[in-house]
Amino acid sequence: MFKLARAVRIELDKKYGLHPSIQAVSKLLADLPDQVPDLAEKVFLSEAIDCYRVRAYRACIVMTWNLAFDHLLNWILKDPNRLAGFNAAIPVKFQKTPKKASIVIKSYDDFADDLKEFEIIELCKNANLLNDNLIRTLKEKLGKRNTAAHPSTMVIVQPQADDVVSDLVNNVVLALT
Repeated sequence: MFKLARAVRIELDKKYGLHPSIQAVSKLLADLPDQVPDLAEKVFLSEAIDCYRVRAYRACIVMTWNLAFDHLLNWILKDPNRLAGFNAAIPVKFQKTPKKASIVIKSYDDFADDLKEFEIIELCKNANLLNDNLIRTLKEKLGKRNTAAHPSTMVIVQPQADDVVSDLVNNVVLALT
């Protein structure tokens, strides 16, 4: 396997420019701060941008997931009807698990205390808060986040980060308002 020295890559980037997908995702991330009012989301976004710019794609995927998932949780909490629907889905989904069936989400921290990310996505599906396409996307991106976040021999490259960033930013952060 051959690797291009960083100094040579920088010179080639200057001479030939960046790949169009890198430019598109960089622009998508750079334009996002004005559209994200939440302070925690801005922190996740800032870190995702930093990771992408230095080609730390594994970390970029993790931070973009954090941004999108944080946005999803806040989106559920912002609307009393969404929150009621979400809470109504809990005892139905966990009817065979009494401890989980009694969970009631009232605040942001309640999500982390009692439910796994995958369960939250499933509950959104059961409560009809999100369409099937978005549910599939969230499950897929959670899997990619897990691959990126846990030690493994999997190689994470720029197109994988592009896919995760563009999907989560466009379909979660910008779409769920």
